[in-house]
Amino acid sequence: MRTRHFVVRDVAGQCHGSTVCPVDDSFVVAWFAGDHEGAANSRIWLSVGAADRWTAPVVVSADLAPCWNPVLHRRTTGELVLWFKVGTTISAWVTYQVRSLDGGRTWSVPTVLADGRPGGRGPVRLPPLRLPSGRLLAGASTETWGERPRWDCFVDLSDDDGRTWRRTPDIALDHDTFPGAGAIQPTLWPAPDGTVRLLARSTAGRLVTATSHDDGQSWTPGTLSAVPNNNSGIAALRLGDTVYLAHNPTVGDWASRAPLVVSVSTAEPAPGDTFRPWLTLEESLDDAAGEGYRPADSGVSTTGVNEFSYPCLVAAGDRLAVTYTWQRRGIVLALLDPLEPECTP
Repeated sequence: MRTRHFVVRDVAGQCHGSTVCPVDDSFVVAWFAGDHEGAANSRIWLSVGAADRWTAPVVVSADLAPCWNPVLHRRTTGELVLWFKVGTTISAWVTYQVRSLDGGRTWSVPTVLADGRPGGRGPVRLPPLRLPSGRLLAGASTETWGERPRWDCFVDLSDDDGRTWRRTPDIALDHDTFPGAGAIQPTLWPAPDGTVRLLARSTAGRLVTATSHDDGQSWTPGTLSAVPNNNSGIAALRLGDTVYLAHNPTVGDWASRAPLVVSVSTAEPAPGDTFRPWLTLEESLDDAAGEGYRPADSGVSTTGVNEFSYPCLVAAGDRLAVTYTWQRRGIVLALLDPLEPECTP
């Protein structure tokens, strides 16, 4: 069975970049919103609830702005931490954090993560992966814009539940031959053989893949996978022998962000090499006129028409929870049953 509810709808301006964390019988969901992406009034907003009952959204980023890409994480102590980016340009992002001791009802004053220098420290868009050892692996990336933009992925490691981080080198990518700027915003999962796998959005029309054999400390060079990508955010999660991937299965640099689907991979011996469609969360509109994306260091300019994007996929008991952007006018939470047969709305 599938359920689908709006966390927030018909916002003033635009909203994007949601994150979700289950807490008891509720969900904490955060996103950024303002006049548009990168606007001076773009803040981190947050709501707590379930189904069609949600608290009134509140700002948790204080007066910091512009804000981007919130990421929720629940520590083993039960404390919630929310990381987010602040900066007038993506290339100059600095990561901040706030904490909650009451399930997301109240939040601390924002503080700077790591050394406070630009560089996108901590998770760039998705919750970190916790390994059996307790180590957190956060998919991270940097973007350099200008005449020749360059995008690179790295992984931030934490052995104290996200209080301090140490950065890996950039994942090697042959920028001399790679189409476009590169790859960003990696999603990670543990493979059955003990390795850690990674997929990242890219400018090449396909996802980039890499593997770590030492709990995230080093990574193989990035190579193009067979999975199509539109240069938009993705989210992966492994449950049992299945890897779930929420993504737009369209091909091209800044291509359409519809439809939005969840695909699955169960191929042995390494789930994650190939994926097949499982569920469609949102179909493309019959009339998608007006859809388009104009990227810049100051943010992506778009009308939001036909955009169903930036999924955040997490486990919620025996279900999957996924939040996503609904045409920049709303944030949706969908709950999915892993036993549901392959189908579409």
